[in-house]
Parts: sequence; C-alpha cells; structure tokens
Amino acid sequence: MTKNKKHSETSIFIISVVANLLLAIIALYYGIKTGSEAIKLDGYYSFAGFILALISLWVVKMVMKPESSNYNFGYATIEPLFNLVKGLMILTVVLSSSVNAVKSLLSGGNTPSFGESIVYFFISTITCLVLTLLFYNKNKKAPSPIIHVEYKNWFVDTIISASIGVAFISSYFLQNTNFDSLIKYTDPIITLAIILFILKLPLTTIKTGIKEILLSAPDNDIVNKIDLIIKDVICNYDVEDYNFKATKTGREIYLLVHIQVINEADRLYSIKTQDEVREEMKHQLDKCFDNIKLDIAFSENKILYDF
Repeated sequence: MTKNKKHSETSIFIISVVANLLLAIIALYYGIKTGSEAIKLDGYYSFAGFILALISLWVVKMVMKPESSNYNFGYATIEPLFNLVKGLMILTVVLSSSVNAVKSLLSGGNTPSFGESIVYFFISTITCLVLTLLFYNKNKKAPSPIIHVEYKNWFVDTIISASIGVAFISSYFLQNTNFDSLIKYTDPIITLAIILFILKLPLTTIKTGIKEILLSAPDNDIVNKIDLIIKDVICNYDVEDYNFKATKTGREIYLLVHIQVINEADRLYSIKTQDEVREEMKHQLDKCFDNIKLDIAFSENKILYDF
C-alpha cells in the first residue's frame, strides 16, 4: 500500500467515525423519543459502525507495516480477521433487534410519533446516501477490502433509513382510514423486514473473513487473470508444464508458481534467465494487482497438485 493510499483510507475512515457517531446519537434520540424499534435498530447499527470504523483506523495502520521477525509474511491476516469480527458484531446487533421487534409484535405492536420519525427519515437517508456514494467512489478508484465492507455498511444503512421513512409515511396516510388498526404493527414489521434484508451482509462478511483466514483460493476471475499473465510471460520459452497455487488474504495475494523445464538447450535452463522471467512476471502481475507476493520454482520434475 502506498503512503497516499494509506492517507486516503485513514481520512475516509475518520469521516466514517464522525458520521456514524452523530447518526447513532440522532437515531437513538429519535428512537427513544418516538418509541420506534426500527429507528433504534438504525441507531444500534450506526453505533456499531462507529466502533468498527474507529478500529478500522488501527487496522489500516497495521496492514501497512512491513514483514518482521515475528510476522514473516506481514500483517495481511488482520484485515479478514477484523472483517470477521465486524460481521459477528453486526449480526449480534441485528439478532438483538429482531428479538425486540418480535416482542413488540406479540404484545400488540406500538404506534410511534410519525412527525418526528419522518424528520429522522430525511436526516438519516440523505446523510447515509451521500456517504454510500463517497465510499463507493473511493473503493472504485483504489479498491480495498476494508473500504468495500464499509461501503456495503453505508449502503445497508441507507436502505434501513429509507425503509423506515417509506413505512412511516405510508402509516401516516393510513390514519383515519379503514386500515388504521394496522398502523400499530408497522414499526415491528418494518424492523423485521429490514433485518431479513440486511442479514445477508454480516453472514457474507463472516464467511469471507473465515475463508481468507483459512487461506482459501481467490475468486475465479483473479485465478484466470493470473493464469493468463503466467502464460503470456513463459510463452517464448520451452516450458514443458507449469502449475500454480494462490491464496488471498485481505488485500494481499500470495502466488506460488512451479515451472517445469526439461530442455537443457533452452535459455530458461539458466539461472540468469529464470531471474529475468521472475522479474517480468512480477512486473506484469503488479500491473493488475496492488498487493501480490510471488514465488517461482523452476524444476525438471513435473509438479502435480491434488486438486
């Protein structure tokens, strides 16, 4: 990671920390004042986002550190570990809110103050939408797993706020109609609907975090791109066969390539040429991936993998 990229990530997470804290305070204020479980859920979600964005500042600093005698391969594992914790924390918030919503539903529902709830809807939705677009653009310009997860969190927060607004505006217009008896169930039902919608995010984040901690292979599009680069670099040499293994941990990809060379007359048989191939392959990989570590082994023996 470059110094400018680190500074960019740090700056945007400072914005996220401040915004999450302010929205959490606003949401919990309006949630308690109006008695709305849906707004309280938004507040809990924003407060969790505040804590996690605060930790993200430390994570960005740690993954920037070089390898050391104790951590020979650097600190890349911290990122998926943090995303795993992040997913578990959001899941806890979601499940706790679902319990409160079910209790409210079984006890006959509740009717929050629509006027103040709608005010909150405008404040929260506009703020979350602006931050979603900000994180989306940042991640598009400089892809980062931790910014990508943060962008998803703000997107979900936007959906939560918008859903609350639509539900309460609809309930407001149901007053003095034949359906006004349903209004008291709007808040717990919309809370449960929001929970069902956002449940996929923490579960996906947890799954991805576990996979990367366990050194799983990258997605197929990354593997295919790596394969094309290897083929392009070695196509001018008399290579009998090649194989490679890859793993993605956070923003870092580790790649081990085995190349079988059996023709002693070919220039790839010399150590000098092998070093040149190694440098060229790293150069081409760096054009496509921001953080990739490469090991290449040349051998006369055929290398087979059990997968």
